[in-house]
Amino acid sequence: MSWSFVGVVAILVILLAGEFVSRAFLKHPVSGELERPDLLVRKGERIQINVLNGSGRMHLGQRFTDFLRARKFDVVHTDNYQDTNVARTFIIDRVGDSVSAHKIAYALGVDDSLVRRQIDTEEYVKADLIIGRDYPNLKPMK
Repeated sequence: MSWSFVGVVAILVILLAGEFVSRAFLKHPVSGELERPDLLVRKGERIQINVLNGSGRMHLGQRFTDFLRARKFDVVHTDNYQDTNVARTFIIDRVGDSVSAHKIAYALGVDDSLVRRQIDTEEYVKADLIIGRDYPNLKPMK
């Protein structure tokens, strides 16, 4: 081996070690959001929801559907809501399963106070998500 090759390898090792120390100890990423494992969808858990767009913006329901499906929610139906001028996004608990409704709220960044209970014995999903005009502040848009 030549000394120049050894020198190049030594420099690379020093640079990589410095980057590791910098990322691990000096400027590690900090998130203001705490992970809540109790509010994540568990393997085998089935939370069926409808996504209804009440924001007036086209194709927004599909973006929220994709976001929720990536987080293991079972989105059964995506459509427009009866009102297209909803101010704030909210969740309707349809079967009295507040835990599932709060898991949806947590996944999206919707405040718990915006989870409403409206039991519907003819409904086959656990909750309805109604997307409001506050959608830019929610997790699927970030």
